[in-house]
Amino acid sequence: MEKQASKSALLDLKKELEIIKNGRDILHQKKEILLKEILKILDKVEEMRDRLNEAVIRSYNLLIKAYMEAGRETVIEESKLAVFRGELNVIPKTFLGIPVPEVKFKLYRLKFPLSSVSENIFIDVARQSFIQCVNLILELASIEIKAWKLAEELKKTVIRVNALERYYIPEYEKRIKKIQSALEETEREFLFLLKKISE
Repeated sequence: MEKQASKSALLDLKKELEIIKNGRDILHQKKEILLKEILKILDKVEEMRDRLNEAVIRSYNLLIKAYMEAGRETVIEESKLAVFRGELNVIPKTFLGIPVPEVKFKLYRLKFPLSSVSENIFIDVARQSFIQCVNLILELASIEIKAWKLAEELKKTVIRVNALERYYIPEYEKRIKKIQSALEETEREFLFLLKKISE
């Protein structure tokens, strides 16, 4: 709603504009913090992906060695001996008031083969290697979830900053200028009238 040209309306608009500018500055700070945190996380994600790729390659190489040494049927039989169960916990955490869940994962062996070690060392080593891969995948997923959540918040923050800078602040400045012009015009008319009366 358009405010009438008065000094109190002008003061109100100036106060509101100051509040909006303070809000914009806070959002700018939030944007910078989010950006730094996302970049830090992305460095960690890249490092984790490299580790995971190496672990997967190592696991498949061990599996190939197990196939070559023990044969396909033995590897398939050995894979059926141990039964695993995973426990996945999502811990709610916040960063700058943004909910960023942390994922924790534990893998339990429920059923063991009769002997704790198979006849083929490569089968056991490959099994352990794939378990480590699963843990790395879940750790990476947890970090990537955090990056996505922060990126969503960064996008919202940028939209808010742009709305303030491109619409609200110019709109308030335009209104203030309009009221100031109207008040100056009224003052000039009043001075002109005073001059006429004094003549």
